[in-house]
Amino acid sequence: MNKIRIGIDARMYGLKHAGIGRYVKNLIEEISKNALHNPQIQFILFLRKDDLSTLKNKYGAIFQYIEADFPHYSLKEQLIFPSVLYKAKCDLIHFPHFNVPLVYRQPFVVTVHDLTKHFSRGKKTTTHTTILYCIKYWGYKITFNNTIKRAKLIFVDSKYVKQILIKQYQIKPKKIVVTYLGVEKKLKVQSQKLKVRERVLRKYHITKPYLLYVGSIYPHKNIERLIEAVKEARNKLKNISLVIVCARSVFEQRLKSKINIMNAQSYIRLTGFVDDEDLAILYQQAEAFIFPSLSEGFGLPGLEAMACGCPVVSSNATCLPEIYDDAALYFNPLKTADIAQKIVKLVKDTKLRKNLIKKGHQQVKKYSWQKMAKEVVGGYL
Repeated sequence: MNKIRIGIDARMYGLKHAGIGRYVKNLIEEISKNALHNPQIQFILFLRKDDLSTLKNKYGAIFQYIEADFPHYSLKEQLIFPSVLYKAKCDLIHFPHFNVPLVYRQPFVVTVHDLTKHFSRGKKTTTHTTILYCIKYWGYKITFNNTIKRAKLIFVDSKYVKQILIKQYQIKPKKIVVTYLGVEKKLKVQSQKLKVRERVLRKYHITKPYLLYVGSIYPHKNIERLIEAVKEARNKLKNISLVIVCARSVFEQRLKSKINIMNAQSYIRLTGFVDDEDLAILYQQAEAFIFPSLSEGFGLPGLEAMACGCPVVSSNATCLPEIYDDAALYFNPLKTADIAQKIVKLVKDTKLRKNLIKKGHQQVKKYSWQKMAKEVVGGYL
């Protein structure tokens, strides 16, 4: 009996690709385990050159590996990648992002993590010229529309994203499957050694007490308003600082300029990339995790914070109340005063902090990468 050939576009594998990279990494990890490995299926991974040997050494014969060294959102992705896909003769391809080549006409499923680019657009959301931005946005909409129309099945990270897709594209509900994400095990293991915690703080030049933000600094993340709110909160929380954990970004210089204009250099710390082991300790020692985002498809950092015993103060926008439920203190992300007020409330109210920490630990238990992967593999079949 011939095996079913399932291809996974893993070109965005790993934490260097932020949330999508973490999704791809955990999907592959869970599929590789015996509980999910179906002998009737041959999984094929399409990988960038830099990841090929790493995954071969890690997983061996569990997968078939094909080099596909084509950057996402590139012409090579659109024009050359399809020929590699066709040669692999897969029965089904899973694309973990909307960027499916327009000319690929074989069966595929796709994961749509969010629709942020639908709602967060315009000059403030780009570093490109207006003409180039318009061309890229036009390309995005064409690619996205083609993907949604032609996909056999659409995986989404939340009910919120599912409802938006149904409303905007008149998609039948049964075509969209909600598969909630999970939290890395490394982020659930916290060091109890004082010397280790102090070493990590020194490494990133952080002093307590501090608030923590983890994620990108794209405009929809609302970081500038968060900085303004922290400045206001410091009227009642004199020594509090804000630590922003984010790998390099095209918007980094814009954010640094905002910090300088506000004279906020003394209480804002940009760490750059932080690995999961150190990140768990930063979560563990923060007064609170603050998530001011205007648009999310899931909101994974808030769950990471909860797993580490860090209370969460969150925007009430889009899917976040669905994912965090009553385990977070919510604010209106468009009102700086409300953000500041909720920060002060959480830091000063010891009983509230303990209650949210307790609820956070329970909330995280609802989510699992293993469960997500089982649901995805079920969708393949």
